[in-house]
Amino acid sequence: MSEAPTASTAGRLTTLVVLATLFAYTLWSYVHSPTAGDFAWSDAPRHALNGIFVHDLAAHLGQGDPRGFAVDYYLRYPALTILFYPPLFSGVLALAYKIFGFSHEVAQATVMAFWLLLGLFTYLLARRWMAAPLALGSALLLLGGPELTIWARQVMLDIPAYALLVASAWCFVGYLQGERPGRLYAAAGLVVAALYTKQTPLFVLPAMLLGLLAMPGPSPLRRRHVWLTALLVLLALIPLVVLQLKFGQINTASAGGSARNDLSRWSLAAWTYYPELLPSQVGWPTLVLSAIYLLGSALWPAWRLPRATMAFLLAWLAIGYLQFTYIMVREPRHDLMVLMPLALFAALALKQCLQALPKGVASGAASWAAALLCLAQAGLAVTTHPVQFVAGYRDAVDFVAQHAPRNSVVMFSGNRDGSFIFNVRASSRADLSVARADKMLFRVAIERERGIQDRGVTPEQLRQKFVDHGIRYLVYDPDFWQDLPSMGALRTLLSDPASFELEKTLPLQANFRSDDKRLQIYRFTGELKDPPLPLSAELVGVGVKLQK
Repeated sequence: MSEAPTASTAGRLTTLVVLATLFAYTLWSYVHSPTAGDFAWSDAPRHALNGIFVHDLAAHLGQGDPRGFAVDYYLRYPALTILFYPPLFSGVLALAYKIFGFSHEVAQATVMAFWLLLGLFTYLLARRWMAAPLALGSALLLLGGPELTIWARQVMLDIPAYALLVASAWCFVGYLQGERPGRLYAAAGLVVAALYTKQTPLFVLPAMLLGLLAMPGPSPLRRRHVWLTALLVLLALIPLVVLQLKFGQINTASAGGSARNDLSRWSLAAWTYYPELLPSQVGWPTLVLSAIYLLGSALWPAWRLPRATMAFLLAWLAIGYLQFTYIMVREPRHDLMVLMPLALFAALALKQCLQALPKGVASGAASWAAALLCLAQAGLAVTTHPVQFVAGYRDAVDFVAQHAPRNSVVMFSGNRDGSFIFNVRASSRADLSVARADKMLFRVAIERERGIQDRGVTPEQLRQKFVDHGIRYLVYDPDFWQDLPSMGALRTLLSDPASFELEKTLPLQANFRSDDKRLQIYRFTGELKDPPLPLSAELVGVGVKLQK
């Protein structure tokens, strides 16, 4: 009678150790993340801004036309990508902003909450086949993948989608192992949530189908709840498909080729691209241990997981690899969510190795020692793989916020418009609007590499835009696109002392080789139209022109 409480106490203590370890690692990752408005990756500030938009839209509901509000919002903050990406993370971020306010710190902390969930559900999934220390080790091997640590410490969609995907895997494996149909419904709901966060987890659906088909006994396709689940998933994804067809042309084009010197889809280099990245993505220990497990499970049936589970995890790897290799735009971060089974396989290899030790040792000190080594590797990955940052844009916003007239427009000309615009909206000057010089001077779809058309703007025409739209301040990167004629027109205009006065030059600091060196802040000294004409913008990628 006295042993049960002791076992229960030990179980609670183990749970506390696991939670504390994952939380501490999450905190360690957060404090090694850029959080001072110093975004480097162009999408990150846009995701952060999308959350502010959803927050502001929710506050506006019932006060007017939502579509008109959205158009006006983009014209004021032309870095929104809310319709180019699924909206779920933006909604979660909006809730965080509602509680804690608008800031880079809050946006990154929200990603870190999903980072913690990713570790927790990897642990729970691994816990189905191994003791707590090794399950914790599996979670830490996943979180400590060098490439994954880089993208977890930026405001990106990869980690939120990954966390939801692994949570769905935990539910789905439970169903495969004989748990109630509710597990299948939950797995489906979480997959849908992952797809509403980022479109790329699509590969998991055929993997789940193969897992179902590998289940022992009568075919699961004879079960009514399986068909009901499939129907509910299809219905739930209809709005996402509509959004993709209407606004996702850029993403579709990227899948087919982005005009960025992509590898040929059928070249050997394309099909070896992701395998060659594995050591830098997951680390050599995880890669070697997972290879040992796969070899051992091929040789010894006792090493294998149940057939349906094994089929599901192997299909997860194989179909994910095929999907991301087929997509023409290839980057090291794209296939990270495919690699979860490798962390499980690595921990299973550790389990088999530890079972060769004398009885009692494997479940005790050796298991915790293995978990500690996994923690050390994960912590080291964070410190040895710093996230890129470019600092100085928030300083430019602070200066403009102190000097710009109320309800005025600030023009920005530079590479990191998303960083500048997010910092403007997150500042105390919600009355300010931003005009992007690149949209006035050029027709460009997302990035210059996809094609650019100079509008042939003259200095006189450009000066009139300052007058017409009430643009008093210009934040200007003198090294940005200086080879293009219309940018030369802006440069000529700025050299006119009768129209512009240079008020401030701010250095930009980066921890990598960057073209961002400095920002110059000019004040337009001419008369402004009162009231100013509304701004307009062309979304070249989707063929839409917006105007108030």
